[in-house]
Amino acid sequence: MMPLEREVLEFVAQVVGGEDAVAVIRALGDRELNDEEIAKKANLKLELARRALHKLYNNLVVRLRRVRDEETGRYKFFWSINVEQIEILVKSWKRKILRKLEAKLKYEEENQFFWCGTPGCRRYTFDEASDNMFRCPRCGQPLEFYDNTKIKEALKAKIEQIRKELAE
Repeated sequence: MMPLEREVLEFVAQVVGGEDAVAVIRALGDRELNDEEIAKKANLKLELARRALHKLYNNLVVRLRRVRDEETGRYKFFWSINVEQIEILVKSWKRKILRKLEAKLKYEEENQFFWCGTPGCRRYTFDEASDNMFRCPRCGQPLEFYDNTKIKEALKAKIEQIRKELAE
């Protein structure tokens, strides 16, 4: 597995199940292991490893195979990483981010902004600025036109990057 893929796996595990899930993903690697082996390799209590495995399983990040032990009649559970599903999940997240960035770009393009120049104060749309008589309601400084060209360019670049990644 390439380093970037490992980083993506760990990021997805972090989002889905936190630090314990990341430890589980690291322990699993490219192998199929049972929950006791995973807990030992991840240096987690068995209960915490199982909880993380179930969070990962519920989000389709890991696969489960169960085998019945003929001697005891109990089931053993073997876990492995579900790489294909992670790719689908990441693409889904990217599409969601893309929609939000496109909406943000539309908002930036459709509005004029005014700002007092004080760090910590926010920008105001024309309507908000005129409602406040072009004075910052937070600090009282005069509001002046804010050129958002750089913001729009950055949004367009990120949108293009995500579109290319999704097309791959």
